[in-house]
Amino acid sequence: MRALSLTSFFGLGELVPERRRALTLVFSTSVALVMGVNFIQPALPALTQPFGISDAALGLVMTMLTAPAIFLAPVFGAVADLFGRRLLLAWGLILYGIFGAAMAFAPTFTWLLFFRAIQGVAYSAVIPLTIVLIGDLLEGDKEIGGQGLKVFLDRVGYLVLPPIGGLLATIAWYWPFTCYFLTVPLGIAAFFWMPETKGHRINGAKGYLGDVMRLTRHPRLLIAFSAGFLRFFLDYGFLTYFPLFLVRTQGISTATAGLLYIFFSVGAMITSSQAGRLAAGREKTHLLFVAFLISGLAVIAVPFTPGVWLTGAALFFYGLANGVISPMQKSLLTQNAPAELRGGIVSFDRLIQQVSKTTSTTIVGLLLISANLSTIFWFLGILSFISVGLMACLLPRQKPVVSSQSVS
Repeated sequence: MRALSLTSFFGLGELVPERRRALTLVFSTSVALVMGVNFIQPALPALTQPFGISDAALGLVMTMLTAPAIFLAPVFGAVADLFGRRLLLAWGLILYGIFGAAMAFAPTFTWLLFFRAIQGVAYSAVIPLTIVLIGDLLEGDKEIGGQGLKVFLDRVGYLVLPPIGGLLATIAWYWPFTCYFLTVPLGIAAFFWMPETKGHRINGAKGYLGDVMRLTRHPRLLIAFSAGFLRFFLDYGFLTYFPLFLVRTQGISTATAGLLYIFFSVGAMITSSQAGRLAAGREKTHLLFVAFLISGLAVIAVPFTPGVWLTGAALFFYGLANGVISPMQKSLLTQNAPAELRGGIVSFDRLIQQVSKTTSTTIVGLLLISANLSTIFWFLGILSFISVGLMACLLPRQKPVVSSQSVS
């Protein structure tokens, strides 16, 4: 009964036990992937003394996890579409857990980075599947509700996991890494409980690649790709320099600045939990446009907001918008791509997001050379407004229909 009420709260309605079990695996996988970044970040300072490394070298631990996705995400997307999702999910989780836990036994920092890189390969294989499988298992507004539940649980992970990782690191540097082994049983469960949901194709790999490339030019998918790029460009530019701005202008501590992120998480959890209901009977692209306008206003408001906690209110509204953007953008991807091409389309989006994350911090960092911190918020806010107008131009006059059988 508890599971039924939870799915009803998120607008998923009644689900048969097999589908509910499969979705439980998907949502658990999503939270496990949050462990790859947020769980370890607070523990990184504990690595400097035992390995004798500089603070600058710590960034390599994050780079080794995310860098493989730039090259391998499209490959794994094609594998998921052509050969199946279940085995890729299961083996990805098992390898993610084994090599994540292996870092706890690394004799040198070089070995730790080697294990982290292999974990990054597994991470690249699994991370698009969480979005793809929700699209496979649910339809219509239920699918949007499922994407919203994924975002909600990820935000809960962002709140809960970092303090646990930091606490374990105070005991010993290696304890947070041992927790990765928990994903191995999850991978074994995927072998037995996850149904195979890939679509059926009659042409080979060459035809598949041609179909994916043609589908990437679909107007609604172009909007989804643009929204994904803009979302992460704003997030990485805004949330990276937001605490620095407060510390420099308000004179607060980094701990207080970190606490303000709770406003963002709570806002995102509120709207993402009701994503299915928000989308019912409404055009998803219009909801995206409104959310990006609110994001832009929240970002621009930061330099003008007096007091630390009122600035937290701006972050809360930014979170509310983020909780709409994330599930709507994911749903635009999955609902406008047929099952036999869905893995490739979602992986292509992941590639775009990686480019966005890299260019955002680079461009904003270069902007700071000749401008002050307040200029960043003006730049990001105006960029959000302009991007909404450009994305609106991509909307076709007539509602497009994508065949679930093939792409011509």
